[in-house]
Amino acid sequence: MRDTIRCIKKYIDVVDTESFAMHWKKLSHGLILGIQEGYQKGDYEPNIVELIESIVNKIGSFEAKDREIKISTNSIFVHGNKSQVEFEYYGRKTQRELGDIIFILSVVYNGIKYFEKMTITQVKKSNKANWKLSNNSAKEQLYLLSKFPKFSGTSNSLIPSKEYNLPNYSRCLGTHGLLYYPGDFALVSSNMLDIILRNKKQLKLEDLLLYGGRGYYLNLYYRCSEFYSLMCMCPVLGNSCIAYNAYEFSDKYLRGYIGEMVYAEDFHYNRHAFQFLQDLFSVMRKKPKKRI
Repeated sequence: MRDTIRCIKKYIDVVDTESFAMHWKKLSHGLILGIQEGYQKGDYEPNIVELIESIVNKIGSFEAKDREIKISTNSIFVHGNKSQVEFEYYGRKTQRELGDIIFILSVVYNGIKYFEKMTITQVKKSNKANWKLSNNSAKEQLYLLSKFPKFSGTSNSLIPSKEYNLPNYSRCLGTHGLLYYPGDFALVSSNMLDIILRNKKQLKLEDLLLYGGRGYYLNLYYRCSEFYSLMCMCPVLGNSCIAYNAYEFSDKYLRGYIGEMVYAEDFHYNRHAFQFLQDLFSVMRKKPKKRI
């Protein structure tokens, strides 16, 4: 437990450094340029999503000068038929892709992983920051990523055919990435988006302002006065359901505010989501020459 506290303290120290600020600004700038390029070319969503994946992975990990702590960011492009899952939608079976991209953050301290978070993201494109999400496919996709009903991979899907029952403790295991012109994007919890769209057929960027985007501090289920004192107003490992632009996303992503905790040394975490991610990695390792 003491090492975990040291890891968190080191993480807090690192995010306050100039080198860390340069890293998240670099990631933000790269995302904006990549999305802008996609808009200029008239690319469809999958092409832009694939570009986002390559940018996140190309920027790579951040490692402190003393090399004690490493903040590793990875993304997996899972768009299309090979990520199709089957689930029940209001009494009838249907199938949709699980998402477009999975964002993963790992925090490694002295060579040991202490925390890992992920979010499964569906991406929607708009030219005027006005997204239409009223067709059947969009509704079913939102249902899947906001409620996480029991699902299983379909034939030829990279998602295993076994049944998955994933909790969504943070409300951010599923998210929607909202691309908007000329080259930016917002991220919102699918759970929250489902509430926002309850009586709407489309979403405007300003609709997200009504929900504040405030951070929720992570409850790591450990009775330790030193730990609770440390986590009070902690700038890392929180839980935020909204990022309005690429700069805010990059900052929150790198500080561990985006997504569901799928691994935590000494603490409670979403073991079901962790196992799902391991299953996905296992399948991917068996198909190294194929693109997801």
